[in-house]
Amino acid sequence: MKLLISLFILTTSLNLWAAKQFNSVDGTDVLSSKFLHLETKSANNGTVVVFLSAKCPCSASHEALLKELSTRYKDFNFVGVHSNTDENAEMTKSHFTTAALPFPVIQDSKSRLANDFGALKTPHAYLLSPDGKVLYQGGVTDSNVGPSAKKHFLKDALEDIESGKEVRLKEGRAVGCYISREDA
Repeated sequence: MKLLISLFILTTSLNLWAAKQFNSVDGTDVLSSKFLHLETKSANNGTVVVFLSAKCPCSASHEALLKELSTRYKDFNFVGVHSNTDENAEMTKSHFTTAALPFPVIQDSKSRLANDFGALKTPHAYLLSPDGKVLYQGGVTDSNVGPSAKKHFLKDALEDIESGKEVRLKEGRAVGCYISREDA
C-alpha cells in the first residue's frame, strides 16, 4: 500500500512539474552586474537553463562541455544560473570570469529560480521549448566528472529537437553538489 501511495505521489508530482511553463529567465549577470531578461520565445529551438556553482568540482567539470554545446547548438539560448547562497559575489565573479562561458550566468537572488525550477544540484539542466515548456530536465551527463561521462543527456535532447524529433529522455539523474539555499 505504501508503494502505491508513493507511486501516486511521484506520478502526480511529475505531472505538475511537466505542466510548468517558464516564459523568461531573469536576474543580474554575475560578470557585468547588468539585469538580464531572457524570454524563451526569443530562441528558435529553445532555451537551455543550467544551474552552476562557483566551487562545485562537478559543475566545473561540465563547463567545457557546456561551452561546446552552446557553440554547436546556436539556435538555442543558453543561460547559466548561480543560486548557491554559500558562495559570495567575489568568488562567483572570479570563477565565472576564469570559466569564460560563452553565455551569461545570472545570480539567482534567494534561490528563487532554483526553487521555481526545482533544481537540486549543480549542474542541473533544463531544456525549454520556445513556449517555455520543460522538454528535458536533469544532469548534463550521467557522470559527476563531465569528461568521463558515458551518457550525454543534454546533448541527446538538443540533437532530438534539432532533428525535429520529440526528446527521447525527458529526465536524467542530476549528479553533483547540492544547491545551498538560505534557511527559510
